[in-house]
Parts: sequence; structure tokens; C-alpha cells
Amino acid sequence: MGAISDLFKSERGLVTIALIVACTVLCATSVIGAQQWLDYTKWIFAAYVAAKTVTGAVAIATKPADTAAATTPIPQKE
Repeated sequence: MGAISDLFKSERGLVTIALIVACTVLCATSVIGAQQWLDYTKWIFAAYVAAKTVTGAVAIATKPADTAAATTPIPQKE
């Protein structure tokens, strides 16, 4: 349930949900067909996943290095 609540807390998640709802309404009112609804939903979801992946990768890449671990000498066996 935590993932769903996180989806509603983020702007990216809210926009994704709004776009999927909009596509569903367009399909229900016969403005677009079922195949178009499926294609749009796939593209919306793929864009959401790609944005989430890029955001996560940037957060990892810009995270400061743990300098204590990098400067700690490795113990030598005598």
C-alpha cells in the first residue's frame, strides 16, 4: 500500500493518474478507440517509469561519497 500512497504524494504520479483517467474518459465517450487507449496508457506508463528511473539515477549519481569508508585503510595480516 505504500507504493500507491507514494504515487498520490508525487506530482509525477498525480499527472500520470490524471492522464490515464483522461484517456479512459475519452475511450468511454468513444472519442478514441480501445486500441488507442491501450497505446496511450502504455506510453504514459513508460514515460512515468522512465522519469522515475532517471530521477533515481541522478539522486544516486549526485549523492556525496562516503569519505570515511574511502580513507579507512584495509587491515593487513601479519
